[in-house]
Amino acid sequence: MPNQVRTPGQQAAQRLLAALGSGRFPHACFVACPDSAYGEALCRQAAALWCVGQAVADKLAAWPDYTELGADPIPVDRIRELTAALQKHPFMEGKRCVYIRNAHTMSETVQNALLKTLEEPPADVLFLLSGNENGLLPTIRSRCVRFLYPGPTQAEIRARLEAAGASSQDAARYAAWGGTWSRAKRLYEQPEYRELRQEAQRLLISLLSGGLPLDRLGEIAKEGEEAAMFMLSLLRDILGYKQGLPPSENPEQERDISRFAGKLDNRQITALIQLLAEGLERLASNASNQATFTSLFTQIAEEIA
Repeated sequence: MPNQVRTPGQQAAQRLLAALGSGRFPHACFVACPDSAYGEALCRQAAALWCVGQAVADKLAAWPDYTELGADPIPVDRIRELTAALQKHPFMEGKRCVYIRNAHTMSETVQNALLKTLEEPPADVLFLLSGNENGLLPTIRSRCVRFLYPGPTQAEIRARLEAAGASSQDAARYAAWGGTWSRAKRLYEQPEYRELRQEAQRLLISLLSGGLPLDRLGEIAKEGEEAAMFMLSLLRDILGYKQGLPPSENPEQERDISRFAGKLDNRQITALIQLLAEGLERLASNASNQATFTSLFTQIAEEIA
């Protein structure tokens, strides 16, 4: 039987796990992945391999020397308790791992409390972090080796959606709209998330048409990063259309995409993409969503004018 061809993501995951298994691995690693669900799954596999010798995440549930944080905001006292505990002997005769997901949501105080332990880590302790690295202090980033883990392909996302019960038509639509498994799954399961996408793109279309809909910001501010990503995907399709490519992420929006590709030049589109990228960085650093979008919309309106 011929060997199955691995996707770039599978190849990258294999490289990380092989390095970990061989012992050639840093004490702290930031896993950068455009798809949070995939990045988190890989971190748990890596943690299990480090702690119990098998890349099976389920085994972590019974391992007392594994700590996972980030599902909820992390109090600074929790980090101080953790760093103190790491100075003591482990419960098991083996290795310990601390995994912090959504690392970008840590406050500056929490990150500074973690910093000393990253600088002088106890023996046999592995720190894994994932999330949006733009939200991390430079001092934290500099103590972690960065590992880039590509997200799944659209074909992989489609297949997973179909396995979850989506029709082939819906699977193709949500895979294109989402761009990642996490977003595609939410688009499939949550009507309110589909409405967030529609409203975010309606607001962008209003801006590109010369409006300044600041009175409607409240509708998207609750999920600021997600709304900004949906706007960014529309701009990417406009830029691609300008270069002769069909819209890959928002094919149902081709009429508007074509209209704005004819109205805007390459410099303007690139500038708008840069503005949104900078807005995403501010949102990742826990800036106020309302204030960030107010500034972002004003800048976009000025660029269009």
